[in-house]
Amino acid sequence: GTLVEYGPTAQIFTNPKDKRTEDYITGRFG
Repeated sequence: GTLVEYGPTAQIFTNPKDKRTEDYITGRFG
């Protein structure tokens, strides 16, 4: 796989910088 984004867990889940991350954690991808 590819590492798309990294950072503090809270930041990743509340304010992701990459649209792919947001799509994944909200269930729109994967």
